[in-house]
Amino acid sequence: MPEAATSQDASASHPKADPSRLATVRLLQGLAAAALLLPLLVFLVASWLSYRANQDLARERIERSLDVMQEQVLKVFQSLHLALDTIDHRLGDRSAAELGADEQRLHRELRQIQAGLPEVQSIWVFGPAGEPQVISREVPAPSRQSYADRDYFSVPRDGPPGVYIGGIHQSVSGGRPYFTFSRARRDGDGRFLGVIEMSLLPSNFSTFYSHLASGPGVVFELVRQDGVELARFPSYPEAPRLDERSGFRQSVAAHANFYTATSQLDGVERRVGLRRVPGYPVYVTAGIATAETRNEWLGGMATHLIFGIPATALLFSAVLVVLQRTRRLHAEQDRREQTEAIMRQTQRLDAVGRLTGGVAHDFNNLLMIIIGNLETIQRQIESGREGAQLRIERAAASAMQGAKRAATLTQRLLAFARLHPLDPHPLDLNKLLNDLSDFLTRTLGENVALEVIGAAGLWTVAADQTQLETALLNLASNARDAMPGGGKLTIETGNTYVDEAYAGANADVRPGQYVMIAVSDSGSGMSRETVEQAFEPFFTTKPAGEGTGLGLSQVYGFAKQSGGHVKIYSEVGEGTTVKLYLPRLIGEAEARNRVDSAEPVAGAAGLGERILVVEDDGDVREYIVDTLRGLNFQVSEAPDGKHALSLLDEHGFDLLLTDVILPGMNGRQLADTMTAAHPGMKVLFMTGYSRNAIVHHGRLDPGVHMLQKPVTGAELTRKIREVLGSPAAGEAGE
Repeated sequence: MPEAATSQDASASHPKADPSRLATVRLLQGLAAAALLLPLLVFLVASWLSYRANQDLARERIERSLDVMQEQVLKVFQSLHLALDTIDHRLGDRSAAELGADEQRLHRELRQIQAGLPEVQSIWVFGPAGEPQVISREVPAPSRQSYADRDYFSVPRDGPPGVYIGGIHQSVSGGRPYFTFSRARRDGDGRFLGVIEMSLLPSNFSTFYSHLASGPGVVFELVRQDGVELARFPSYPEAPRLDERSGFRQSVAAHANFYTATSQLDGVERRVGLRRVPGYPVYVTAGIATAETRNEWLGGMATHLIFGIPATALLFSAVLVVLQRTRRLHAEQDRREQTEAIMRQTQRLDAVGRLTGGVAHDFNNLLMIIIGNLETIQRQIESGREGAQLRIERAAASAMQGAKRAATLTQRLLAFARLHPLDPHPLDLNKLLNDLSDFLTRTLGENVALEVIGAAGLWTVAADQTQLETALLNLASNARDAMPGGGKLTIETGNTYVDEAYAGANADVRPGQYVMIAVSDSGSGMSRETVEQAFEPFFTTKPAGEGTGLGLSQVYGFAKQSGGHVKIYSEVGEGTTVKLYLPRLIGEAEARNRVDSAEPVAGAAGLGERILVVEDDGDVREYIVDTLRGLNFQVSEAPDGKHALSLLDEHGFDLLLTDVILPGMNGRQLADTMTAAHPGMKVLFMTGYSRNAIVHHGRLDPGVHMLQKPVTGAELTRKIREVLGSPAAGEAGE
């Protein structure tokens, strides 16, 4: 072969070539290069880490400064707010003449109030036309001038109630520049009486900020939301208003906490943090020059170089040993990564196996019940012996119970996977818990005391009542099992707000307003390991045969699919609290709590209504058609949408009962086509699992009626009667 000949020729041309020697030379050459490149690479990585550390340190310094600044401004504004309340109370609803008669005393009182507020340069009380009535600076107040055109008067007069913080003003009497803190005065009938205004000295804030400065290049500012600077350190004469393109205005609009920008005042680039003062349209900002941070980083890296050069020389001298060590370490690392990958794959397979095993175990038990009892029925029918009817009824009831348990198991799995379609409605949770308390008391038994505490002014939520009641029943049952010797179960409601910190620490949680349901027991509690696994499907601490391990999984799936959150707090021996958070419903007028009957309404059989059943599974379709015909409905059937549309041309129907998943067009498309031709026809969907046709974001589309397979004859009858409308009382009794 040509390839073999070429190889032999190459070997013959270098008869004395030693492969090990060539490998050694190449190894030495590679090590020589590595001895120089590796320290460079290490230095680059260290430089990057050091740079990040310097950035984090600068951020931490900014945040500490913002904490202090925010607290100082908030305390000052709260003191000013209290002073405004005091002045307003002392002025009361007195007229201008009454205030003028008492001006001396009021002047002294304003002076006393001002003395306790070092940030205040003067306090003014203006009348309804903008004329000064009482001021702390002098007495009598100058009455020949009107200040009605000033923003600190016109905005409180014409704007919304509350405090108005004005911009920087130059004193007309030789005082220092100031910004204003003012509020309108109104009588009991809401009539405008004037304005109380306090002139605040920016210099006092600047002096306070100067004590926070830890080096050159730092800037601290008090800025109004619209970009007007109220105070600054270092001070800057006539600071311009920050426009919409400034980093500050853009960060406020984007709700960001940090930005990097070049100052419009001194042209210095800074990393700036900002924080709003709670309750006021004012922000505090703290900035550090990026050049200062960069210089600190460069100085630290220069120190690393002093020690790095000798280290590089040492590395070069020991290069052979280092290379061998590195190769062994790489080989060990490869083996470790392979082992870890195998372990991760094994853990995933274990989780899938545990889920599959749990489903198989429970379904095998349930199928054993169903198959065994069906065989019993078959034997009794064949035997024809006396008493066979009673045994057939008992076996049929047992088979039905097993089938219902299988359906419940499937629904819980769908709920955990967030695939069970929800039908949310506005709910008053206090009323729901009160209605449910009697049932829960019977479920818990005599040894467990139940206490329901409903919060006053509880917000409304939108939730699927059936799924919520199932979740509460699961929690109550778990609590009962945790208190075998008896105890107390407390269910408490309350309004709460989830902030960004909590949302960031918990996956799939959004900040906002929630209604909380806390279910607390005095039972044995759970360990941390148990809490971490509690929501896994088929995980249970109960003995074999006493629990499926799907109760908390249903609670978890329901909470997440409803846009909420669930959290377990527990310690061994200290009991357990499960907190269920449901989002507050905004904009709905009334909450609705329905009480569903477990049995169909008496006399709910058909009145000859015409029903079209569309189902591609022949056995399912036959069962539904036979059931409906036995209930006095006129029934037509079709295996798919094409046949259903052909029947529509020949018959008129009162109700379309269709599966969602059909060959060809799906059930939703069929319903839309048929109702467009016959707008008065009602539609009822059936589904075992559907994601997109009638269910979006885990919830039924508005106005959609749906039956979840498998369905009993009683459930089918009740739902059809609900969609068509209950028969008249006289008809129902016939």
